[in-house]
Amino acid sequence: MKTTKTRMDIAFDKNAPSIVVRIPGYRDGYKDVIKRGAKIRCITEVTYENTRFCKELLNMVTELRHLNGLSGGIAVNESEYMTTTGLQTAKPITEIIYSNVDEVVAQGRDTFESLWSNAFPAIQRIREIEKGTEPIFTKILQDDKEIRDTIFRIIRKSKFLLLCTSIGGIQISHEHFLDINIKILRAYNAGKHDGIKWVTSINDKSDVDLVNLFSKYGMKIKHTLDRPSINFVISDKYFASTTEKMINGEMISNLLFSNDPVYLEHFSTIFNNTWKNSMNLRDRTKEIKDANLFKTQVISDPQISFKMTNQFYASAKKEILIILTSVNSLLQLINSGSLEKLNELGSRGLSVKVLIIQSHKIDHLKEIKFEYPQIEFRTPQFHFPVKNRITIVDRTKTIIQKIKDDSKTKIPQTEGITTYIEGELTAWSYTAIFDTLWKQSETVDKLRRINKHLQSHEKMQKEYIDIIAHELRSPIQPIIGLTEYVKEKLKDKKQIELLDSVIASGQKLNMLTESILDVSRIEDHLFSLKEENLDLNELLQSIIRVFKKILKRNEKVIKFTFFDSKSPFVVLGDRNRLEQVISNLIHNSIKSITRKYQGIDGGEILIKMERKKPVLSINPTKRQEIVHIIIEDNGDGIEPALLPKLFTKFTKSSDGNGLGLYISRKIIEAHGGKIWAANMRSGNGAKISISLPLSTQVAN
Repeated sequence: MKTTKTRMDIAFDKNAPSIVVRIPGYRDGYKDVIKRGAKIRCITEVTYENTRFCKELLNMVTELRHLNGLSGGIAVNESEYMTTTGLQTAKPITEIIYSNVDEVVAQGRDTFESLWSNAFPAIQRIREIEKGTEPIFTKILQDDKEIRDTIFRIIRKSKFLLLCTSIGGIQISHEHFLDINIKILRAYNAGKHDGIKWVTSINDKSDVDLVNLFSKYGMKIKHTLDRPSINFVISDKYFASTTEKMINGEMISNLLFSNDPVYLEHFSTIFNNTWKNSMNLRDRTKEIKDANLFKTQVISDPQISFKMTNQFYASAKKEILIILTSVNSLLQLINSGSLEKLNELGSRGLSVKVLIIQSHKIDHLKEIKFEYPQIEFRTPQFHFPVKNRITIVDRTKTIIQKIKDDSKTKIPQTEGITTYIEGELTAWSYTAIFDTLWKQSETVDKLRRINKHLQSHEKMQKEYIDIIAHELRSPIQPIIGLTEYVKEKLKDKKQIELLDSVIASGQKLNMLTESILDVSRIEDHLFSLKEENLDLNELLQSIIRVFKKILKRNEKVIKFTFFDSKSPFVVLGDRNRLEQVISNLIHNSIKSITRKYQGIDGGEILIKMERKKPVLSINPTKRQEIVHIIIEDNGDGIEPALLPKLFTKFTKSSDGNGLGLYISRKIIEAHGGKIWAANMRSGNGAKISISLPLSTQVAN
């Protein structure tokens, strides 16, 4: 400190403020540096415990900033560098590393500047602590003590707790956190806490005995077999999760810990849905006690069997799983009307899955899938000897139907003896077979896709997606929000223009991230539609009005021509997703026109719809009409080399991220439609066409 002439830069951990404030030698040294006219920049980690020392330190240095996770300390001035590895609260430093070598001093200065650029004003962090707020964070914990302290902190500071784990999670709670849980439950019984809800899988009597230890104190516990693979806990403030299996009460070795509202909202939704569909503890306990009891009934009359099977379908509340021996077995369900009933149940929210073991007539199967969109079909790519049709209802009832002659397509000619079994143990056995075959089928499909991707360098692109989606998503909104906040405080036009550029770049990056997340959802099979009957005339006119306003605001002149149909074109689809597709196509046309005309008037976009003849169907009475949506422009067209792969990932021309058209194709295909492109025959512009099935309910 005595050799400092103009500036001293210091970065130290959360223990250091007490050392500087309490020990006279350090305190007086800081005051002497300031008195000589030099400046002191200081970085530390502001915590609840050291807040009062940091407040005093604010008055002793030129500027104080906060940065999480600092360890030890460094100090650097014009000619000297010093570092230490360990600091203890209010105790002098005992060991340091010192150097006055120019290269070492320069490296130390660079290290400090890097820390300084990532830190923010300490007074802001002090106010957050005093108001009880925290900055948004997400971190991975691997230290055993830190994991224990964090779990204890989540429980202690909670107003409510929602947990979804394996039974091992409750074992860990019993072994390591029993006292704090009992304390929270007593607070709940006294009306000072909103309680604890826990969803787990209760499999036997020992599990029942364990959960009853907590249940007697007021913890609400439910059982499910359909638990997410990730173990997680949510409070009003925090989210934590692990993918570890949690076996026999052994403490976990890694934990994701966050207070990000995105995590809290997403996993709260998952928990609420799981809780809603789970079994209460009393019923599950009774089931386990009665596990060896089940009812069976054997029927030889196919007509009676058919009637009872339909009754079992109608009794389903959550799920129907069916294993068929072949495509002919599927045709038997179609001809009997059973598949139509299953499709209707699927439209009401039931999960209906059909596994077809021998599916050599694959083309025929594709038509069936299109005809019955509410049913999920899978076809294993390997032979598995199944002689009977097996149906599991709600994982509690099992129907085993012997197939006499699988070459026939009518049920009375094919079915033999049918056995009905009501009992969870039997259902579990067959469900395990079904789930294994289903997952193996998914795995084979994924491996085939992965192999194809590897051949076209998709592995590299997938890594790119993962990096962008996970590393860029969290910072984008804070960057945009803070920049807009700073912009509102400024009056200098040049500075405002620079911040506008930052905001525009942030929004562009946000659009890229959202596109990448859409791709991830599509490839991870998490993509879903919120379907409703909607009129395409109204949707297209609404989109055109929005684009006209944007073009007018940006002083661009492009003529829109829309051929409005007198009759409605109604489709069953997701309004937001279809709007996303059409808006993307129009936006591409605008960019193409802008490149060609360079701000000169003359651009035109034409949009029209055409009704087409019904597509072929295995059921002639149910052939479905389709509509073509056509978007034409007079821009610079599409490069011929790009046309064959235009709707694949990362295919782009002069701008864009190469994902918009790929996502558009996936959305349209999810609606049972197709999308394709061509250049205009005149050589002036491009034409994009979309086909969608018209809603049969409205069309009829």
